[in-house]
Amino acid sequence: MDFQVKVFSWPDRGNHVIMIIRGVMDVGGFDEIAQEVARATESLQHCKVLIDLQDTACSFETKELQTFVNGLKADLWPFSNKVAIVSPREIEQYEQLLMLTSGLSKRGFNSAVFYDSGAAINWLANGV
Repeated sequence: MDFQVKVFSWPDRGNHVIMIIRGVMDVGGFDEIAQEVARATESLQHCKVLIDLQDTACSFETKELQTFVNGLKADLWPFSNKVAIVSPREIEQYEQLLMLTSGLSKRGFNSAVFYDSGAAINWLANGV
């Protein structure tokens, strides 16, 4: 798995992070992504984060996913951040990421998964 991170901070538009991930990703890979989001947003409030996984193959075991989500530190990144994940097109991978974002949301992280980057961007811009 490899990824690129871009951070944008505009006084009139707010703070944004875009991550593009490629390759095969397991729970350990998502942990690496979560840590990178934390580093990129540590000094940014109300940051909008787009994680693009369209070119990945996700392989999450349900039990591993639950253990990962339950083990996240509550202060990993500010709760004011919004994280949109764009899923690969396969329904199984979307369902795995839906489990992940549901778990994150239950822990207080504002996150959601989308099939389409346009819908993710709209949610980040307008959603609650």
